[in-house]
Amino acid sequence: MNETEKQRIVAAYSERFREHGYSPKSLGWPKGRHRLRYFILVSHWPLAGAEILDFGCGFGDLYAYCREQELNVTYEGIDINPDLIAEGLRQHPSARLLVHDALSDGLVRDYDYVFSSGVHNIRLEDNWSFIEATFELFHRHARRGFAVNFLSDKVDHRLEHAYHANPGQIVELAYRFSNRITLRNDYMPFEFTLFVDKDEKFDREVAVFDEFRSRV
Repeated sequence: MNETEKQRIVAAYSERFREHGYSPKSLGWPKGRHRLRYFILVSHWPLAGAEILDFGCGFGDLYAYCREQELNVTYEGIDINPDLIAEGLRQHPSARLLVHDALSDGLVRDYDYVFSSGVHNIRLEDNWSFIEATFELFHRHARRGFAVNFLSDKVDHRLEHAYHANPGQIVELAYRFSNRITLRNDYMPFEFTLFVDKDEKFDREVAVFDEFRSRV
């Protein structure tokens, strides 16, 4: 993402925020399905005591969802839009929310898990390079794993303003970072979530990941 695109995206979200205020509509989620996306993201790994990064956090509503579900996590959210972060801090004053461009400026620490919801649905001049760059970033700074959701290109209608990813290509990219991949396309027909698990330890005698050894 170049600087011109970055400023265009920041401006577009700020304009929606001025129109809709604190609402999922400001994030481009008019149908209210963000809670289901959150449920899927946090349901894959045992998160008790985990340090998590919410990349492109918007208002930081994933933080509120984790608290509502009584998930004992250490949460940090980052976003490039200062208007969204400012409103997020008003709504969730105990959350750690930062205006930060991690792709340009990097990350100064590691987390157990990195989550990204909705960020990769924005149409860019070069979406694939952006996806590769974010996966590299997540891999470097996630100790245990990272999860990202996408709009699928396996649809009967494509949104002109959005990027629809090919699930097969995303899986192939994920295999650069781990051979323990989960793709979920069972909760919405036209969206999917990819989980990249960095815990690849397995019993070499039977070729089973450690926590499944008792099933053999």
